[in-house]
Amino acid sequence: MTAVLVKDKANRRLITLHRPEKRNALDVGMAAAVAAAVAGAPAAGVAAVVLTGAPPAFCSGGDLPALAAVAEDGSLAATEVIYRHFHGMVRAIRDCPRPVIAAVNGAALGAGLDLALCCDLRIAEESAVFQSTWVRAGLVPGMGGAHHLPHVVGSARAASMLLLGRSVTADAALETGLVNEVVLDGEAVAAAEHLADEVAALPSVAVARTKSALRRAIDAGLEPELATLGAQQGQLLLGEDFQKLARRLARR
Repeated sequence: MTAVLVKDKANRRLITLHRPEKRNALDVGMAAAVAAAVAGAPAAGVAAVVLTGAPPAFCSGGDLPALAAVAEDGSLAATEVIYRHFHGMVRAIRDCPRPVIAAVNGAALGAGLDLALCCDLRIAEESAVFQSTWVRAGLVPGMGGAHHLPHVVGSARAASMLLLGRSVTADAALETGLVNEVVLDGEAVAAAEHLADEVAALPSVAVARTKSALRRAIDAGLEPELATLGAQQGQLLLGEDFQKLARRLARR
């Protein structure tokens, strides 16, 4: 089964995390595939990118047993994998001149929340839930969640989500500005595609430069933060807290 599906239609590219049996948990290969699909969008002639997950989730986080296997080669190897692939996905979304719209059709947990935060616009279905589960796994928000979330919801709400691992419903996410719109279940992709059509009707150069202006404010200092996260995560992946959880999940 292909873990990342890419489909171009009219003026938009739809990227679907397609690992439903794992609730679209991200592994290295998926991160690389998403990065390539986003980076290739301008050459395909599309005006916007829609990113979603195969039901029942948007993305349940990282594939912890797979990450634990990477860590078996040591912290430096784990850092290299994270920095090159997972952070490559973050950079691809940041650097793409086309808006990237997250159609959050279920749980966005851990790396899934970070992935949604990387996007330029976010549409959530009524049953969607957002939660930074990194701390519960003995890890830091490895894809820049602690960098992006305060910009979106403010420092106090971000602290509750990041330090305590509290979950946020779709309605609460709308109230705090975490998402741009909440739609009925099953309608997130259609709503995101409607936004993509709106973007397509606008001057493409102006859209690209406006996105760049927004990202300069949001992403100032992101590169050194990613470098620090890569080094820290490489060490934490070897920690007993994470290893214990990964072993338990691998037995399921």
